[in-house]
Order: sequence, then C-alpha cells, then structure tokens
Amino acid sequence: MVGQLPGQCTDIAKDALIHPAQDWFKVDALLSDAIERGLLSGAATAIWRGHAAVHGSAIGWRDVAARDPMQEDSIFRLYSMTKPVTAVAMMILWDEGKWSPSDPIADHLPELADLLVLEQGLFPDTLSLVPPASPPTLEHLMTHQAGFAYGFTDEPVDRLFRAAHVPAIPHDISAREYLKRLAQVPLAFHPGTGWRYGASMDVQGIIVERLSGMSLRDFMRERIFDPLGMVDTDFIVPEEKRHRLATLYSLAGDTLIEVSRDDEELHYENISGLTPRDVVLPYDSAPLLASGGGGLASTAGDYLRFGRMLLGQGELDGKRIISREAAALMMHSHTPNHLLIGGFGTPPHSLRPGYEYAYNGVTIIDPQQAGVRLGRGTYFWDGAAGCWFWADPQNDVVFVCMVQLLTDADRLSLQFRSRDVVADILAAIDRHDTAPSLSIHGGGRQ
Repeated sequence: MVGQLPGQCTDIAKDALIHPAQDWFKVDALLSDAIERGLLSGAATAIWRGHAAVHGSAIGWRDVAARDPMQEDSIFRLYSMTKPVTAVAMMILWDEGKWSPSDPIADHLPELADLLVLEQGLFPDTLSLVPPASPPTLEHLMTHQAGFAYGFTDEPVDRLFRAAHVPAIPHDISAREYLKRLAQVPLAFHPGTGWRYGASMDVQGIIVERLSGMSLRDFMRERIFDPLGMVDTDFIVPEEKRHRLATLYSLAGDTLIEVSRDDEELHYENISGLTPRDVVLPYDSAPLLASGGGGLASTAGDYLRFGRMLLGQGELDGKRIISREAAALMMHSHTPNHLLIGGFGTPPHSLRPGYEYAYNGVTIIDPQQAGVRLGRGTYFWDGAAGCWFWADPQNDVVFVCMVQLLTDADRLSLQFRSRDVVADILAAIDRHDTAPSLSIHGGGRQ
C-alpha cells in the first residue's frame, strides 16, 4: 500500500485546509503505484499554485539496494530538462542585444560556416552532400529546425554523428574540439524545412560562452541559479552532496536495474548505438564543456523556483532574470504549420496544432485543439531519466516531478497521467469554490 512506502509528504498550503477537494496526494498515489510494482525506484514532487507551495513529497527509494529512502532534497540528473535553462541563458543575452533570431549561426560560431546537408541521391539508397539552401540561423537553432542530429538512431545522419565522435552529452571535450567534430556531420535537412531533435542546445551553450566571455557553468550560476536561490543546481555534484544523488535505473523487462558508466550495455529503448558512458555523466568535476542540452543536476525544489520564474514572466520574488518580452518570446510558438507533425522526446510527444514548439520547450497554444488537459500558454519539457515539469499561467500552477528511470516513458505514462490527476484536482477545487471554469480542455494521453 502507499502508506508502506518510505519517504515523506509535506502538504504545506493553507489552501489545502480551505479546499477539502484539493487532494494533491493523488499525485503521490499515481507514482506509488509504479513504485509498488517495482517499475520505479522513487520520486520527488513539488507543486506551486497561486501564492503557495501546495504540495511537496518524496516517496520510494533514492537507492533501492541500499534501502535509502527518497528525500525532498534528493539530487537528480536533469538530462534534457537542462534545455529550458539554456533557453533562459540565451534570452538573458537577447535582452542585452547580443543576438537576434535572424543571425546566421556562423556569425557567432565561424567553425560551423561550411555545414552541408545530407540529401537523398538520384538512385535508391544513395545519398549526397549539398550546400544548404540558406544558412541555419539562431531561430533554427532555438527550435530544432537547423537539422543537427543527436546520434540516437540508426539513420544515416545519426551514424555519421557517431562516426565523427561527437558526444551526445559533452563534458570531457573542449568547445573547440566539439565544434570541429560537429562541423564534419551533415545537417539532416535544409534549415527551416524540417524539425529534428538534436544537438542544438549544446551549440547554444557554446554561444552563451562566446557572447558572455564566461563558462556556461559560471554564467548560469551567476545570472540564474544564485539570483533564484537554486542552491543545488549545477553541472557537478560536489562530494559533500554526493549522498543525495539518486541512483539511476533502467528497466530490463519488469526489473529495475542500476545504470552506471561502466556497464557494457545501455538498456534504453529510446537510444540505439550509444553506451552507458555516452549518457551517464560522472558529475565529479567541472566539465571542460558544460552540456546545455543535458548536463545539469538539480532538485525538485530548485526546479520549482525556476518554473515559478517562468510563470512570473521572467521574475521571481522581486528578482528579474529576463524581461517580460524575452519570456514571451521564449514561451511563444515558433513552429511553422508545415512542421506540426512527427514525434519527439522521451515520451512520445507529437507536434500538432495547439501543441507546438517554442524555444527549447513545448508550448500549449490551444488545449482543446491539442487534446491536452493543460491551460493555454503552458510551457513544459522533460528529460531522458523521466523528470518533467510544466508552468501553466492560465491555472497558475507549476508542477515538477523528479525520477531517475531511463525508459520509454509511454510505458508508465506518468507525465501524461499526472496532467489528468492535476486537472481533476483543479476541477474539484473549482467546483468547491463555485468559481468560473478554469478552462482545462481536452483529454487524451498527450
């Protein structure tokens, strides 16, 4: 039963006493079910609504074998939940007038001036390299429209990515060497004509370094983490905090198995051709090149503060990180109609009308059209180890859940199911208050 699981819950909102229907512990029940079935080690959640943290919990195990209970201050590998943070770093520099979306990437990174495009040849199974019809721009870079690969599949462009030894998550390589290797890999399509999840955010991280004259790690710490009070978010986990780092797992059948850098095989359905060493970072020392696409570690509480800043249109507790204009640009749809197709990400997200790509994350333009139970204007993203968050301005909610499981998230569907749980809770509060509808539309898995 849920009560037998280790961990603790902190439901600190006064609203919980005012509104009996506000049963935020239903979120824990969703997660506890997966933990009890042995499909998930543990989880930490943090939820904000209005002017209060309405729920925080830590359930299950930080390490299953050691029977070490999950804690609310446990540290998690964010993987791609690093990407929205990198977007904010870029928007800080946009506020300072240091780049424009129309800038060619090569204006800032001349090492990438001679990129080619991989095209289907004249005959079946033949490929050719041609110059791009137009140079990739920073707008393309911020929206996965540049054509960069990631090395995750067995498609020709991903095989070339791996053959050039471009790291999927850089950390022990210099920016100069990273760009040298990336320049050898062709783009998957002519910039602006396609949408492909790829290495764009690692390239953004290097641009942040070039434009600021600082390492990405120092820039994020000085301009984002310190002002927001994100005390446990970094590209390293120092020795005094290592005991708080949650163990990383994957699933082999229905069995949780621990994942380490020294494993011979990576049990992860979403990635082919990579080894554990390619995707499991040591976090033990400052990286030569911090990965803007997947290098951060953080806590649920820290990321809640980041999400609250987005909800506050760039400001939290009187400290402005980016302008309102920058926040609006970042969380606005930048997806042309012809690109509203295809799947991406750790769970099977699907771009479509109303469910569109912004800068380094997805935005909900029309919940009813998209068929999702999130408010209009919601911005969200997730990571390879299963962490996810959303910031919903219509319903004044930030939701953060941290787990450490490398698996196809559609198998458990925790992210999608959590949306339904929260929508039902908000609807119950709405009924209790006899207030106007909160306008949570639609339904369905995604």
